[in-house]
Amino acid sequence: MRNLNQWLDEYNDSHQHPGNKRIHYWCVPAIAVCTVALLWLVQIPATQVNLGQVILIGAMFFYGYLSGRLALGMLPFVILLAAGIMAYQSYVAFPLWIPAAVIWIIAWIFQFIGHKEEAQKPSFFTDILFLLIGPLWILGALYDKLGIRFRKN
Repeated sequence: MRNLNQWLDEYNDSHQHPGNKRIHYWCVPAIAVCTVALLWLVQIPATQVNLGQVILIGAMFFYGYLSGRLALGMLPFVILLAAGIMAYQSYVAFPLWIPAAVIWIIAWIFQFIGHKEEAQKPSFFTDILFLLIGPLWILGALYDKLGIRFRKN
């Protein structure tokens, strides 16, 4: 298992082009939100639990394993994401899967445009866990700008 620095450094290697970075700063959160929203609609049989909840909990354990500071930074996002999905389901009659799927597809198209510009394949082609690293990479960039230390030496 890679450590935090290895994950982020490897992810960063294929995200150097300024245009690709800008695309990722917008599209990674959109894809994360829409993926969770779509998985939220998949109930686990004989439970009150859905796949979106399981993914969020698993992601938070993974983030905590890699970095407590990054996990704490992701926690408000995860809570707002879950609350937003539940609010949407409670107050909006339009099926959640439609806007989630449309935004998800558009964001992925932009991601692939960014990687074509970068001339690098997406990181998740080598390891599916890079789908969880993208949001940490963005939060790490924010932490760097704010001077918050999060990398283990």
